[in-house]
Amino acid sequence: MKRLLGFIILIMLIGAVMWSGCRPPELEGVVINMNQGLYDKAYELAQESVEKYPDNPEAWYRLGELHGHFGKFIEMNEAFEKSLSLSANFATQIEQLRLKYFADNYNNALRNNYDKARDIQDPAERKELFGKAAELFLNAHQAMPDRIEPLTPMSISYLESGDTITAEKYILKAIDMNPKNDTLIVVVGDFYFKINNMEKAQMMYVRAVNANPNNTDAHLALGEIYAKAENWDKAIEEFDLAMNQQPDNSAIPMNISIIYYNNERYEQAIPYIQKTIELMPENEDMYELLSLSYLQSAQKYHEMYDESENAEYQQKTDEIYSKALPFLEDAVTKFPNSALLWNNLGVVYAQKGIKDKAEMAFEKQKQLEETE
Repeated sequence: MKRLLGFIILIMLIGAVMWSGCRPPELEGVVINMNQGLYDKAYELAQESVEKYPDNPEAWYRLGELHGHFGKFIEMNEAFEKSLSLSANFATQIEQLRLKYFADNYNNALRNNYDKARDIQDPAERKELFGKAAELFLNAHQAMPDRIEPLTPMSISYLESGDTITAEKYILKAIDMNPKNDTLIVVVGDFYFKINNMEKAQMMYVRAVNANPNNTDAHLALGEIYAKAENWDKAIEEFDLAMNQQPDNSAIPMNISIIYYNNERYEQAIPYIQKTIELMPENEDMYELLSLSYLQSAQKYHEMYDESENAEYQQKTDEIYSKALPFLEDAVTKFPNSALLWNNLGVVYAQKGIKDKAEMAFEKQKQLEETE
């Protein structure tokens, strides 16, 4: 029995020698040093291994593994690709390592740096966190270059940390990888808008609309660009399209109404102000703007009547004052401390020939102005 046990042990020892003997000594040294945590020595031996045994897929795999350990992810993937070109024996391990380094760096960038940076007000601390996020997102991207997820937050991180050139490089790479993603295209447009390159921003927003005519964000952004350029008709056209898609977004009719009012197109402003008030019934500014729009519209028709003595213009003037009256009576009830609303109510009363109420409204206006 003892002889049999000795024979079995001998076979096991021979097997172990034969198994380890399949590895070149340098490569065996890589594995041993890695198991002992001696990564510098393992790294040196791995480099020797691929030089001495360039057709050994494990040598390239081990070198890639060590590149990854030292954060050299471009070199890691180059070594992995070389290993895979020689054999698929390490394909599973390679995929697992790539995923590990991608996930570790991406999650660290997102949770511990990027998300925190966006909530911080201090410029120096904010910039530092975005800089760390950019580095980690870049690691994730280099670990798995075919994954698109890190590219947009990485470009934003570079932008926020002051590296506009690198930011543009990766935001454009994102769109190259997904050229029909209208949401992503809007993000690229927002990038150019933020660095004040309105020509490229507009081009991207138009591209997004062409990919998806119902992209509200793109229409809103185009409206803002056209408004900045004082191309008012185009701005209103884009805002109208956005309002059709987001009828409950009060900012859209508000923007349109302000454009119309500032361009002295008071009557056209009225329905958009009314829509804004419908969505924002406690907005005192919009009540005041609507009251002004009524009075300015009536004044325009009155001036047209004075010039032409066309009775239709006088009739239109009276109609506008008649619409303004109940609105203003309700408005001063809602906002009794608005001197402007009381003044405009007094004007309407006077135009309607209701002198006692006009005097009362003007007196109320005067009292409010004196207490300001």
